[in-house]
Amino acid sequence: MSVLRTNKIYPRDGLPAGASGGIIQMKQTVLPADVSTTSTSFTDASGFSVTITPTSASNKILVVLSCRLNMSSGSNTNTRGSISVFRDATNVVNQFAGVFFGGVTGNDFNAYHSVNTSYLDSPATTSSITYQVKFASDNSACTTSINGGSSPPRSYLTVMEVSG
Repeated sequence: MSVLRTNKIYPRDGLPAGASGGIIQMKQTVLPADVSTTSTSFTDASGFSVTITPTSASNKILVVLSCRLNMSSGSNTNTRGSISVFRDATNVVNQFAGVFFGGVTGNDFNAYHSVNTSYLDSPATTSSITYQVKFASDNSACTTSINGGSSPPRSYLTVMEVSG
């Protein structure tokens, strides 16, 4: 039996300027449990990260985030939750989800949002890099959660190396 292995395949006439090729490798993580914060600074979503080592510095990384974000408040507090994906220390994807609780008092209120986003990152390295999901609350009177009690968990982070 023959095995053909390659890390790049280009069309016979080459790629057009600025075009990318196929998927080299793909990694995914699923957030297995709820994580919550009342912090107004970005906090690591523990266990919600992926490490990948690009095979070429000219390749790109397609980052795909799909998750359920929940904001809850015990009063008529306007609030917004933020969720981001960091490549090491660099914020590469940023999303906001908000809810207005104006005029409602006395009970706990919840707002659920589906966050689905993607970004084609150019890390320009062949060193190992980690994509980490971080999140924050707009104010400390509100709790922002990822997964938000969903069962089964509905939060995924996928990274794909795309040949450059």
